[in-house]
Amino acid sequence: MQITHKFRLYPNKQQEENLFETLNLCRQTYNDLLAEFSSWDNISKYELQSVIPNLKICDSRLKKVYSKTLQYENYRLFSNLISLSKRKKKGHKVGRLRFKGKRWFKTFTYNQSGFELINTGKRLQTLHLSKIGNIPIRCHRNIKGTIKQVTVKHMQSGKWFASVTEERKQEIKQQPINKIIGIDLGLTNTVYDSDGNKIVNPRHLKKKAIKLAHLQRRMSKKKKRSSNRNRWRIRLARQYEKLVNSREDFLHKLSRYYVDNYDAIAMEDMPIPNMIHNHKLSKSILDSCWGKLRQYISYKAEWAGKLYMPVDYKGTTQRCSQCGKLVPKELQEREHKCSNCGFEVPRDYNSALEIKRLCLQKIRQELPESTLVEMESISHQGQILSLKQEAPCVS
Repeated sequence: MQITHKFRLYPNKQQEENLFETLNLCRQTYNDLLAEFSSWDNISKYELQSVIPNLKICDSRLKKVYSKTLQYENYRLFSNLISLSKRKKKGHKVGRLRFKGKRWFKTFTYNQSGFELINTGKRLQTLHLSKIGNIPIRCHRNIKGTIKQVTVKHMQSGKWFASVTEERKQEIKQQPINKIIGIDLGLTNTVYDSDGNKIVNPRHLKKKAIKLAHLQRRMSKKKKRSSNRNRWRIRLARQYEKLVNSREDFLHKLSRYYVDNYDAIAMEDMPIPNMIHNHKLSKSILDSCWGKLRQYISYKAEWAGKLYMPVDYKGTTQRCSQCGKLVPKELQEREHKCSNCGFEVPRDYNSALEIKRLCLQKIRQELPESTLVEMESISHQGQILSLKQEAPCVS
């Protein structure tokens, strides 16, 4: 399996100039390859790659860049073309690929060779990149496998990062299913699970909105393309970077908790791109990062040999988790009260119980021979919990 780690680089001034030059030359190569591709009616990936030596003859500066790094730009170009083709097949309206400007090209890649990670035994290790040099790098984790690829990225805040992809020969042992959890995603509470635990939405964007607006106003008043405006642009970018870091820290800790404590995790497969068409809720939905939380839980569960189970989101809020009766509720109604069986709980808790029931049902169908220990009778004909049961709040 392949794992990617993100480490920060600390280049000196000369190394940073080399990184910027490499970045600019890779962008130029990408644009030249795109222009060459557009001039042909039909050209294969390998035919277009053979153009790169001719580009080096026309512009000798390209010889300063490692050969496989330039070849990777050809791979990037065809990957973008394949992505556009897939979107078009799904019915989306797509145009042609555009040439990349300076602000729209942030990464270059060393694939298979041209790099070496040197362990110095100190806090900062050394990353050797061919034709750039040895750059200090802070590795907060040890690389246990074979390094296959290094992608260098320049952030808007001025920082440099290296994404190191390693390949491990590790067999994942599937864990027995002893504990199952259903998770309902929301805006007031980021998650409300079937064990009654709820995590209040930290609303990271709301906490930083005033400062971001202040920096945005200050930057907008500076003269365009001036060094003063650039300084304020970097200050604004660093605030956005802090916002992203605080979100990801919260999501990593939350996903780690559920993967460590449960063997099967069920969540709704909600179509988030369709939900953000509601302009009143779109900002809050995007700030909650539901999709990223599902992604983190999914890959962490896979690595741990545990089960991530997406279930159909339709009707999970409206159905009673105990008797299956449809109990219509408006968005502002936060309590579930079933007139058929008398089950009365917060609507998010009822939804989490229904997600767990669907997960159990799906496991019975798809994994009949699994070592499932917990098979609680929370089906439609199962036991009914006590009335007005309140779930405890866990922060």
